[in-house]
Amino acid sequence: MAPGVSPSVPLRVALRVVLALALGRGAGCASSAPRFHTGDLLPVMKRSQFRGERSEWREVPHEACPRFERPSVVALLALPADFIPPDEGVAGATEYKMAFSFLNEQFQTPWITIADGRGQYLTQLVFTLEHAGDQVTDVSWELVYDAPSKPPPSVHLEYQFVDAAEADPRTALTAMFAGSLLLAALSVMIVAADSGVDFGLQLLGGATHGAQRRRPYDEA
Repeated sequence: MAPGVSPSVPLRVALRVVLALALGRGAGCASSAPRFHTGDLLPVMKRSQFRGERSEWREVPHEACPRFERPSVVALLALPADFIPPDEGVAGATEYKMAFSFLNEQFQTPWITIADGRGQYLTQLVFTLEHAGDQVTDVSWELVYDAPSKPPPSVHLEYQFVDAAEADPRTALTAMFAGSLLLAALSVMIVAADSGVDFGLQLLGGATHGAQRRRPYDEA
């Protein structure tokens, strides 16, 4: 350590850096996520997998996209024109899958089976969009299958919106409380370091070296 430099200086600097990063991370997350007003269109992309080939991401028609905080049910054409149902020729029937992406791939589903090639079809896909204020924080989904006599012409997409605090208030309050405690603890430690109170924290600054236990393989 350089002459005249207090042992607590590195500690104070480190604590201030941690506090700045914690505050900056929270502000950065809030500002980077897109914000929406009630009724705003939420962009959705889709891609398909059929006969060993995968398509590129394509926009879902606007009339089939969700609108912020407005529950809705829409119909989306899913099966391709050349899909062959099992009862019309088992050799040509195959699986057909789709994947969906919300908000420019911020939330993305895995491959979802639309038709399994054995008579089972996805008839309803329920998306639950969780939001905190004007920002979407999570997207989950539920699948409903059926075995109709003929392939359904479309899949019903249902969009539901849930407030994050209402969805899991205990978790939200716990996270807020834990974050507040962390910031408060960092602030107290900075004040303590500035006032010369160390609370035994010199170890972080490298001023004090405690005894170390010798490991078995270090023994002569």
